[in-house]
Amino acid sequence: MLEYILYAFIPRKDTNEIAHALIDRFGSFAGVLNADENRLAEVAGMTANAALFISALPDVFRAYIVDLDKQKPSLKGRGVARSYMGNRLYGVKEEQLHVAALDAHDNLICCRCISKGSGDAVELSVRAIVDFALNNKASGLLVAHNHPSGNVNPSQKDVEMTRELYITLSSVGVELQDHFIFCGSDYYSFEEQGKLERIRNAKNCLKEGINFYE
Repeated sequence: MLEYILYAFIPRKDTNEIAHALIDRFGSFAGVLNADENRLAEVAGMTANAALFISALPDVFRAYIVDLDKQKPSLKGRGVARSYMGNRLYGVKEEQLHVAALDAHDNLICCRCISKGSGDAVELSVRAIVDFALNNKASGLLVAHNHPSGNVNPSQKDVEMTRELYITLSSVGVELQDHFIFCGSDYYSFEEQGKLERIRNAKNCLKEGINFYE
């Protein structure tokens, strides 16, 4: 595949050797595509145009996937929802926060990137997410962000902000259905791990005047 891609940008050269050199340098086909343009250009035989094109391919793939999803599909079902949100964050090198608004039948109304971070830090703004839900008249919400650092587990801040978000959304009649964290092919689901259920229980206990702590 790399040999075929490189042929259009490096004519009259053995692109098979260059393709092998790229994979040796970056470890895999995906590693080559995720590499920085300047690092790609350091490999012997590469041209500036070839490096630019290869480094842009992940953005092209994401745009293609997002465009396919514009049919506003049903996101009913844990696997479908996880796949949809994961596709939007696949291969993203900076930390981003995406939110999907759903109608009462779990059909997609709108999905948007709410914030971007530098490196591994992104701000989970409860107010921005609640405003997004209300502006789109959502009945349910899916939240997802990525951890480019390689650790898929939620930070303490992720847990605290998810709790605050769940309680705030509940107060305006919107259900937080899940909060996903993605890292490569790995993921963490607050719903699957029972975190949202514990938040629900804590909220109900507080409503009834009972002390409840995780």
